[in-house]
Amino acid sequence: MLAGQFTPGPDFILVLKIALNDGKKAGAFASLGISIGLLIHCSIAMTGLAVLLDTSTELGKAIKLLGSAYLIYLALNLLRIDRQKFLNTRNVTENSKSNGTASVAFFQGFLTNILNPKVIIFISAILSGFISSNSTFNEKLIYGLIIVLQGGVFWFLFSCLLQGKAIKALFLNHQRFFNRLFALLLILVAIAANI
Repeated sequence: MLAGQFTPGPDFILVLKIALNDGKKAGAFASLGISIGLLIHCSIAMTGLAVLLDTSTELGKAIKLLGSAYLIYLALNLLRIDRQKFLNTRNVTENSKSNGTASVAFFQGFLTNILNPKVIIFISAILSGFISSNSTFNEKLIYGLIIVLQGGVFWFLFSCLLQGKAIKALFLNHQRFFNRLFALLLILVAIAANI
């Protein structure tokens, strides 16, 4: 499961972007949003709706289009970040950042995860190796919680790692380049999801 989450995709790019631009607190809230998305995906996978999403081409296409549109929206917003504004506020302490940034990060993490149909397919594939029609509710709950907690802890630790002085300094010195790179990657992921 961890290998699948560490593969660069929408969640990976989003946490990278948020943690570097907005700090550890925002990265933590994005991680929480992703975890809530994982919880919903686990619930859907365990009730068998993943099969419906996989076989219903119209529903699957609609979810892919929504997810792609949202990734492009994030990319366009990232391209609009004003470098000077960021550099003027880079010395602001983590505690003084507004709660608005945290709530936006949470919402972005949640939407990016929940609108990615590949997550539910991946979770269904993982769970199929452990859960059968004879599995009890408690067994399903334990496996689902392992996925959600492991995902939340991983994304939080990743956002903390991005706060290292060397990484932060590299990003600050080349922020415009990295933001354009993250925007390009988000757009490429959005396009690849519909090919």
